[in-house]
Amino acid sequence: MRAALYIRVSTEEQSKEGYSLAAQKEKCAKFIESQPDWDLVKIYADPGVSAKDLNRPGVQQMLEDVKKGFFDVIVVYRLDRLVRRVLDLHNLLDDFEKNNVKFKSVTEVFDTTTAMGKFFITIVGAMAEWERDNLSERVSMGMEQIVREGKWKGGEVGYGHKWDRNEQEFVIVEEEAKYIKMMYEWSIDGDGDITIAHKLNEMGITTRQGNWWTNTAVGRILINPKNYGASKRGVRTNKDNSFLVGNVYPAIVSKEIYDESLRLRKSRLRFSGRNSDNDFIYSGVLSCPRCGSTFKGNKTTDPDTGTVYKNYVCNNKASKKCDYPSVSEKMVDDKFIPNLQQALDDLSNVDIDLDDGNKEIEEQKQVVTKELQKIKERRKKWQYAWANETISDEDFSDRNAEESRKEKHYLSVLEKLERNKGESLPVSSIDEIKKLIDNWKRLNDNEKKKLLRSLVNKIVIDIDKSKKKSERLNIKEIVFN
Repeated sequence: MRAALYIRVSTEEQSKEGYSLAAQKEKCAKFIESQPDWDLVKIYADPGVSAKDLNRPGVQQMLEDVKKGFFDVIVVYRLDRLVRRVLDLHNLLDDFEKNNVKFKSVTEVFDTTTAMGKFFITIVGAMAEWERDNLSERVSMGMEQIVREGKWKGGEVGYGHKWDRNEQEFVIVEEEAKYIKMMYEWSIDGDGDITIAHKLNEMGITTRQGNWWTNTAVGRILINPKNYGASKRGVRTNKDNSFLVGNVYPAIVSKEIYDESLRLRKSRLRFSGRNSDNDFIYSGVLSCPRCGSTFKGNKTTDPDTGTVYKNYVCNNKASKKCDYPSVSEKMVDDKFIPNLQQALDDLSNVDIDLDDGNKEIEEQKQVVTKELQKIKERRKKWQYAWANETISDEDFSDRNAEESRKEKHYLSVLEKLERNKGESLPVSSIDEIKKLIDNWKRLNDNEKKKLLRSLVNKIVIDIDKSKKKSERLNIKEIVFN
């Protein structure tokens, strides 16, 4: 019987013993060797890829080969290496059955080489997902209905309102509402959250708990839709959306005032207050890969030499919502310009003038689509070379990571093209990026900061603790304005 094996590791599992690509490959290959008349004919791998869906290069290549009849059984180390959702499992098993391909897990009883194994894998997966979905549906429906009826789901009622137990409805706390209105007035007049907090504290006004105001506390109030009457406490109906219910709270300010305050704060929030005056180049731009928050800068001084070092810390670390390690500005500096140059090369290589409004969108899309096809073809080549042991596991992972980076860039370009049909593409010009690269070393920190923010929206970083300290930081993505 011709056997193929599929192996996968997610980013978080790269370092876990027994889950590496090499370990899975070895154990699956030994299992195939132990089976009479089984021969290993092909290996499919997805390094550093989540199993949230089937849109994975290795899986897609495997499915193409299933239809071509390249093998008779697919072997995995564990079921969750291949799939995590019952719907995906059902679709895969259906494709396997149509093409007379069997399935086998090395470490579990899941397999479709026997009728009982096929029945068992389907029932176990279906029951697990049914229970999760059923529980989630019951909770979501109940909580959603409570909110829609304007009832209190429990917990703390936000500043400005309280729950009237006798009337069974929310009512305004007039003293608190007075200060909320002042906050919106100050915000629309141009004051940032820190300035508003200082004004409240100078007036001797405290929070409901008797604490002094902070910029965080002010910001939470200003963005809370309950202040114009909508429910802030809508429950999530799925992973991507939450619903907002109107007329649940009595309004403290009008929707127009709320919207205007929100519009103005969005235009200034990223670089407001002390953040705009300090000399931390990457503050507000550097993005945490763990929680998505931005980084802020701080300085430490060597007590022996008096040398001052500039570092960046995730904004959620102080509140213990994130434990991502701090990074030095030098580490970011060492990687930023080379990565920016690579991004510029990527833009140049696809031969797309993103600022030329005269180019037809469809022509640009064709160029990008061809580049994506080239990536797919190169992946096949690396897959074949690795399966035949002509390149190492590390080399294979590095090549796949590079292809993934390029693919992400081209998909981003394709998305912008789709979004801007009939218009010029609204991204930073290549000339401006070249200017930043050429002048970077001649600029002072404040000049670098201003030029960087005029071009770059976000820099996503990551830390690889397996490498030596000077090489640990990686720039995963640079997002232009």
